[in-house]
Amino acid sequence: MMSNIDFRHALSAATFLLEEDRTAPNFRNEVARRLKCFETALVVSYARPFSAARGGVAPFSWGLMPKCWSLTSAEKVLHQNLIDARNKVYAHSDADISDISGEVWKTSFPNKREFEFLAVTGGETTLFSEGECQQIHTFLWRLRHSISEALQDHPAPRDHFPVRIIDCSSDDHP
Repeated sequence: MMSNIDFRHALSAATFLLEEDRTAPNFRNEVARRLKCFETALVVSYARPFSAARGGVAPFSWGLMPKCWSLTSAEKVLHQNLIDARNKVYAHSDADISDISGEVWKTSFPNKREFEFLAVTGGETTLFSEGECQQIHTFLWRLRHSISEALQDHPAPRDHFPVRIIDCSSDDHP
């Protein structure tokens, strides 16, 4: 169940990435930063189930999926790219692939005084293109749908779960 939520968050982050207009004339650092935040959430949420956890929860395994489900060769590449992004960029810092650098910003004032500011720049470029985000989104949607179906078919007793009655007779249902 925990993996299901992590994959749901990854899918939401992929959706948010795709909703942002990267071609807009007002595309600025704030938008790039927001995209980087969504990408960070996507990668960390996706990779979390595959990492060892504390608290007795075993890592997610593809073997837990229904027998009829398998990764396509393209999905295997996406999976590895997401895990590599987690390990080299988002969970740990790998200087070999960082675009962070320093710059000195100088300003001369009318009174001939100068001001220097050492700025840290970069680090706001997304790793995945819009096309790759679309592929990741499609993959995550398929994965989430398959997990939801598997949960419904699971034979575990449901007695200890709270029951929520959903009234579908109005437009106020979730």
